[in-house]
Amino acid sequence: MSDRTERAELTVMVMVNKKGTDLVAVQERRKGSWDGLIFPGGHLERGESFACAAVREVKEETGLDVSRLRCCGVVHWSHRARAERYLAVLYRAEAEGELLPATEEGRNFWMPIAEFRAAEGKSPAMDEYLTCFLGEAGELFAEYDEDGTDPLVRQKERER
Repeated sequence: MSDRTERAELTVMVMVNKKGTDLVAVQERRKGSWDGLIFPGGHLERGESFACAAVREVKEETGLDVSRLRCCGVVHWSHRARAERYLAVLYRAEAEGELLPATEEGRNFWMPIAEFRAAEGKSPAMDEYLTCFLGEAGELFAEYDEDGTDPLVRQKERER
């Protein structure tokens, strides 16, 4: 592996709006480091695009078929010592239909976006993720090691 090559864990997360409303599909997870209120998402499978992974993960975790899928940001963490990176591509989408009440990921429900923004108990860094989902930032970045993670910071757009 060259000095410029890193191992990467590739993931997606999707803020799904219920068509014609201000409601978003929310999961309440209780399964590890991402406990709390969060949007559906997960890991890419080998040979899968980010967009296809986003559609698949939403279907698996909520039962919803999405439309109007659009990329709205990226979040990445870089390990301070090892050539490792965790990357999450963020999407917005719309959906209609019945939301599964629960899956192995956790309990699912619709929630007004304003309530989600104000809610206690969101998964770690969800407030920062919301800046991308809502168009306030396009990229978030942090460094991490075994002692913890730096706060996610917004990346400024380059002046032209």
